[in-house]
Amino acid sequence: MPRHRRRTLTALLTVGALVTATVASSPATADPPTRTADTFVEREGTTLTLQGEPFRFAGTNLYWLGLDENVGGVDHPTYFRIDDALKTARVMNATVVRSHTLGTSLGCVPCIQPEPGEFNEDAFAPIDYAIARARAYGLRLIVPLTDQWDYYHGGHPTMAKWLGLQDPEDFYAAPRAKAAYKEYSQQVLNHRNPYTGLRYKDDPTIMSWELGNELNGMTRDWVDEMGAYLGKMAPRQLISAGRQQGVDTSALVSPEVDIVDVHYYPSSAVTMAADAARVTGRGKVYIAGEHGSDSLTAADALTLADDPNVTGVLSWSLFGHADDHGYVQHDDGFTLHYPGDTAAMRTDVLANAALARMIGGEWRLPALPVTPPLITSVTKRSGINEIAWRGTAGAHTYRVQRSVRGANGPWTTLTTTPVGDIDTPWLDATTPRTQASYRVSAVDRAGRTLATSVPLGAGPSQDVEVDTLQSWARMSAHSDSLRREPDGDGVRIAPRPRATAHAAWKVVRAEAFTARLATRAGTALPTVQVTRDGTTWKQVKPVRSTTGGTTTLRIEPPRGTEGVRLVWAAAPRPAPLSGITLVREAASVATAPPGAFRQNPGDGATGVPVGDPLTWTASENAAHYAVVLSANADLSDPVIDVTGLRTTSYRPPVNLRPNTTYHLQVTAVNGAGFRSADSAPASFTTGALTVDDFEEYPDGAALSAAYVRNPGGGPVALSLDSQHADGGGHALRAAHDPGSPGYAGIIRTLPTAQDWGGARNLRLWARPDGNDGRSLTVQFVAAGIYWEKEVPLTGTDSTTIDIPLADFTNPPWATKGPLDLTYITQLSFYFNGQAGTTWIDSITATD
Repeated sequence: MPRHRRRTLTALLTVGALVTATVASSPATADPPTRTADTFVEREGTTLTLQGEPFRFAGTNLYWLGLDENVGGVDHPTYFRIDDALKTARVMNATVVRSHTLGTSLGCVPCIQPEPGEFNEDAFAPIDYAIARARAYGLRLIVPLTDQWDYYHGGHPTMAKWLGLQDPEDFYAAPRAKAAYKEYSQQVLNHRNPYTGLRYKDDPTIMSWELGNELNGMTRDWVDEMGAYLGKMAPRQLISAGRQQGVDTSALVSPEVDIVDVHYYPSSAVTMAADAARVTGRGKVYIAGEHGSDSLTAADALTLADDPNVTGVLSWSLFGHADDHGYVQHDDGFTLHYPGDTAAMRTDVLANAALARMIGGEWRLPALPVTPPLITSVTKRSGINEIAWRGTAGAHTYRVQRSVRGANGPWTTLTTTPVGDIDTPWLDATTPRTQASYRVSAVDRAGRTLATSVPLGAGPSQDVEVDTLQSWARMSAHSDSLRREPDGDGVRIAPRPRATAHAAWKVVRAEAFTARLATRAGTALPTVQVTRDGTTWKQVKPVRSTTGGTTTLRIEPPRGTEGVRLVWAAAPRPAPLSGITLVREAASVATAPPGAFRQNPGDGATGVPVGDPLTWTASENAAHYAVVLSANADLSDPVIDVTGLRTTSYRPPVNLRPNTTYHLQVTAVNGAGFRSADSAPASFTTGALTVDDFEEYPDGAALSAAYVRNPGGGPVALSLDSQHADGGGHALRAAHDPGSPGYAGIIRTLPTAQDWGGARNLRLWARPDGNDGRSLTVQFVAAGIYWEKEVPLTGTDSTTIDIPLADFTNPPWATKGPLDLTYITQLSFYFNGQAGTTWIDSITATD
């Protein structure tokens, strides 16, 4: 990499430079102006090209695009989720996505091949859509055709079981298994996509067919045979193969394989570089088809982007927005959400986006259409409005506004601090006792408004919910003849022509039910029916209105109604349903202020640990709680001033200052009023801040992993010692030999930055072993600047050492600067003089 590119790392790691995908307010065309969508990615030796230019990439895995396990079972993902995830990948600068279930789908009812010899055309619906959307957004796909593992989407163990093979690994040798694999692959590759008109094998969007995911037992004969079979069927698409760990030898030497895929957990730029050199040394293209997203650093990104042997790097794995609110959650430890749920995930997102930008360069890609936020509910929580919304790809935060005069405004902005997808549902702490309408705007990293939702309002005693129809989840029943089709940012549901159908919703305390249908000349609207017992249905006449191509049918169900349904009669052109809105009497109201409760720490408490959460007992019928904490008795200039808390504890984002008196007031709020905790505001005084007491380490190995030896000094052996400790428990035991460097050091990067701002001394318990001429240097990093102080170690008696923080100075080699004790990130100990043993315990920041 040229030196000038290295100098731009800081710029690349700024949020403005990382998120570069163009977001447009109008839909992207199916093909970008340069028609790259019609051009196949090609292999030239150890590299890939697109339109004659080198094609390198970083991206992600969206394994669930064709079949999903994150929907309370196994089913097809919704069209919204597919579209949102692909857009999010583009926002993170991806140009390639790998997806197992676009090709691997065996052994379940919604699978491509539910049973031996049986193929399910309906299973291709989400796959068709995902491939078409990827094409529209300029993304390329890598599609595995089977799997080493017997996951929910099936794999070669599924075929082995069907065929009665005793050992799943016989899959690679048994003629029947080879025939079954070929039959399945033929069904997939020859499927014609109704959105593009192309068979999968003829679509340049699919860059590569992967023989399978992490196939550990591949033989050279099997790789040659299957690679040749797929290559003949799809001669313009590439063939890739790989195993779970390390470079697969069969894939490496087979002339039928273009790309060797290697996986890494954790991510390791050093190992990737070594594997890439081996693969390209044998004339093949190298990609890291999976790497743990949580272990890629900015330095790794530079290293990989700088290595011409590395063609592609794909993180594991990205999830987008959920259909109702928030994100789709997954529990494998490697989940990425954009822009990130936590500080650690935000760092991971930036590093992976930086790698994609650096390695992929500047391809001309189609603009991304924006899907506005969609408010899915406004519901009461003890009389306080709780607003949930479906998020927008590319949104960094959201702005919530309220109007008390209807959907046309004027609007008041309610969000004074950033609100993200992890904050939904969001409480309107100042809910008025009137009709209130809400709208939500998506805001990108640069602070620009991407799009604003359609308003949704609720009365002072109403709940409102929206069924977007993306899944059948909100319906109580529906006909099998109903079909769902994507329609812009939404979907349409209708029966097949000349088929009868119904869709029903369970309703409780219903006040209004509104159905929106797409209509044009000749379309037949459904009738509306209600039921009081769930069995007997009675037709009712709705209020009908038509604007443009949308017709609404609205009813006010009679009291006691338990269900509403739409019934389509057989018609050549049934009107498709596009959305449902249900207004009901609020389930959670407040007729009196919240009940009495207590807060903790109590008035007069002393020695309160600075890292402990603030807690309180539950207040009856509280919607949320507000917490004010200040060093002043009148609660002015608060250290903490938060509202909208829905639990009975709150952990401050930083440690409180040690040896400091604070004043705390917790207030419970609901729609009828508020109540402060008994005896609030109460005062309490913190104790010393425990920097480390060595009680959290299960063994010496964990201690050594936390306190890493400085390799420039002499050797240090660490262990936990319960015989020599401050009181009970454990102490750190360091056997050290400064040797020729003259020191031996251990360094601990604190897992969470600490605030020592209220402390005057750093106190620690130490015990030397009696050797003369020894000293201990204590060093810490405060706000990025190094500070240290040397203290003598003599005798054999344990002692408590108080080191005034004002006595610490910058080392001669370090950057000079002011001492900022509010952000301590590292603590180190250096043992000077003769070899020996030192015990350390009970490190605190105190007065």
